[in-house]
Amino acid sequence: MTVKEFINQVFLDEYNRIVNQGFHYISFALVGLGIEFLGGCLDPYDFGETRLSKARFTNALKMLFPQGYQQHSNALYEDLRSALAHQFRPGSRFWLTHSEESQRENTQHLGAFKGGTVLIAENFYQDFSDACKKVIEMIDKGTLTHPKSSGQFLKIT
Repeated sequence: MTVKEFINQVFLDEYNRIVNQGFHYISFALVGLGIEFLGGCLDPYDFGETRLSKARFTNALKMLFPQGYQQHSNALYEDLRSALAHQFRPGSRFWLTHSEESQRENTQHLGAFKGGTVLIAENFYQDFSDACKKVIEMIDKGTLTHPKSSGQFLKIT
């Protein structure tokens, strides 16, 4: 399976089903890890290189996500990606919710709420999905030239 096939199958198909079936909390952890992966697609280093997590995560936000994420990039790395990856709970700077609850509470994605920032699962996934499509487009256009972009990424039987 190539990187492009992996993005299509896992991020655009399987993650989408997770969000749409209402597994919102789990989707935040998965998207956080996926953002780091997308950042790994953008840099010239092999996926197995170590000590690149934060750089990959913040670079993906900068290059692939809407501008509203930029001011939160370090906090998203620390309190979302890392906290969920290591503790399976977010840090204190974010309120995790979904669209139905957000409508009820009158909150907005990336908006302020009780001293923190709101992340709405469906909005977060949509922005991640759009970022995935940008990476696929870069692969298709040949602007990602590292061999990892076109070689085998994962063996699945």
